[in-house]
Amino acid sequence: MSGADPRAHVRPHGATVRALYDLIAASGARALAVVGLVKNAGKTTVVNALMADCPALFGLTSLGLDGERTDHLTGLAKPSITPPSGTLIATTQGSLDRSRYTMEPIEELPFHTPLGRVLIGRAAGDGAVEVSGPTTLGELRLTVDRLLALGCEQVIIDGAINRLGSASPRVSDGVIVATGGMVGDTLDDVIETTVGAIDLLTLPGVGAETRKLLAPHVAAGDRCVAFSSGGVAHRLELSTVVGEGVTVAREVQRLGAGTLLVGGALTQEFVDDFTRVLPPRTELRVVVRDPTVLVLPPAMVSRFLRKGIRLEALTPLRVFALTVNPFRVPQPYRPKLFFSAVAEAVGDRVPMLDVVNGFARLPEAGVDLATSASS
Repeated sequence: MSGADPRAHVRPHGATVRALYDLIAASGARALAVVGLVKNAGKTTVVNALMADCPALFGLTSLGLDGERTDHLTGLAKPSITPPSGTLIATTQGSLDRSRYTMEPIEELPFHTPLGRVLIGRAAGDGAVEVSGPTTLGELRLTVDRLLALGCEQVIIDGAINRLGSASPRVSDGVIVATGGMVGDTLDDVIETTVGAIDLLTLPGVGAETRKLLAPHVAAGDRCVAFSSGGVAHRLELSTVVGEGVTVAREVQRLGAGTLLVGGALTQEFVDDFTRVLPPRTELRVVVRDPTVLVLPPAMVSRFLRKGIRLEALTPLRVFALTVNPFRVPQPYRPKLFFSAVAEAVGDRVPMLDVVNGFARLPEAGVDLATSASS
């Protein structure tokens, strides 16, 4: 793509950014993941705006590295993270070398990544930095804890829908989801994927009785357990459910199970096979550890729901907000119409904000349209 980058002069709307920060601060969250549904969904704009316009001392890290520097669909470079001076950053030596970024070193963490050691330092200027972090949730948790111990009030974990572990309750207190015009070829595609992502991330938690029923099997690390009438447990002898969707569905049918505990990841292949075998309107509750174990396109969550299957989580996530960005190539959506269409489809499950055009739908305030926003 030739010509100027159409995002070059984007400036966040200060009052809307502060409203987003107020949601985070009111929650008491210390670590938050910011997850983009695709490249150029506005995630980096949100991260930069929070760090620049809000009073907290932020820390910044990532789960692994967010892939290529360029969006191959548009030819546009990925937006750069530009932490203000004083921000504490945990990134790899390789990323520092690649971005030619200089920070005041504080400490080196005791684990390796494909891009070298993870270093913690203090931003000394306002340049762009490539942020890459540890590759396991345990190491990411240690990294977040060190940033907090060094004085950060909140830690931002840079994430993406294909690195959803960044939003795991093991490492973060909640998530901001960024969607935008680049999520799909049409507005209907954008809405389907966005609604699917919110469906996925806002799975309800199990009730007290169900938690009590499942507790011994969760503690034992059982991979797949079906519960028939009266709460009778039937442990399926599987080391993993990956590739076993047909087997599990047939066992659910044979046992007349009403609840299924899945201890590992649910993949697209499993969901395809599982839902193909089960008859329509199957009365079944599928319980997973938390929403981040659903390793499948967000829109596929609706396939479970259409079957009448309920998805629940042992540990639900907190979704602080959905941010929306009308940018797309070659022609952006009209901001007000885009915001309204997504808001209508998502409903009132989560607060929604457009941090550039100044639109916000907050729990206590309804829809607030900034006078400076275009329609």
